[in-house]
Amino acid sequence: MGAALSIIVPGLGLLAVMTVCWRLGVALHRRAGAGGETGGESYVLSGAFGLLALLMAFAFSLAIGRYETRRLLVVEEANAIGTMATRLALLEDAQRQPLKASLARYAAERAAVGKNAEDDAWQAAHEASSAACARFGDDLFALLRSVPPDTRGPVLVQAYNAMCDITTARHAARSARLPTEVLGLLALYCCACTALLGFTTGRADRRSAVSSVLFFSLLAAAYATILDLDSPRSGAIIVPQEELDKVAQGLG
Repeated sequence: MGAALSIIVPGLGLLAVMTVCWRLGVALHRRAGAGGETGGESYVLSGAFGLLALLMAFAFSLAIGRYETRRLLVVEEANAIGTMATRLALLEDAQRQPLKASLARYAAERAAVGKNAEDDAWQAAHEASSAACARFGDDLFALLRSVPPDTRGPVLVQAYNAMCDITTARHAARSARLPTEVLGLLALYCCACTALLGFTTGRADRRSAVSSVLFFSLLAAAYATILDLDSPRSGAIIVPQEELDKVAQGLG
């Protein structure tokens, strides 16, 4: 609930601030004694909102790209763990069973890592799963040192390295967020454009107020969606972990 509020509250706050800025723009228009909207002012207003649309689309594209990267990395990690489990079949049954049990515990921990909404809990779970991966690696290398060298060794080590590399990539992707400066500039530009709208039109009748607030609500909703996409485990849009869950259940 707290994670969802961290996205809803900024959206509602931006809506309120945009409404206030619009009212200030209307008040400044009346104080200046300006007439109705002129052709030149119309061009300025269109240009401002055109640039706002461009900035909004750019931020939305970045957020969608980061979300898709995180989703694909979950699938890649599930494939990497599945490949590791498949290549363990190259070992004798007595050698394979302890490693398979260790790998199953690691897969379950990795599936749980991505479900943490709070950054502190996620970091702690990530460190715990990294320790589990290291223990699996120690067991694997100890086994490989205890048997005569053959072609199975490089195949198993390659699968283990790929599994570790995906873990690092997922950690980096989860940590990567849209810069606060970009989000702040986008919110500031939304407020500036709504103030310009009020100053240019100078209308505050009921019909104009309703249409303006509805438009501001759409802007606030788009802004909140960008925040939602940029947050892997909070809000309504979350990165699915089903593929890792399936692999963990298959190994259990």
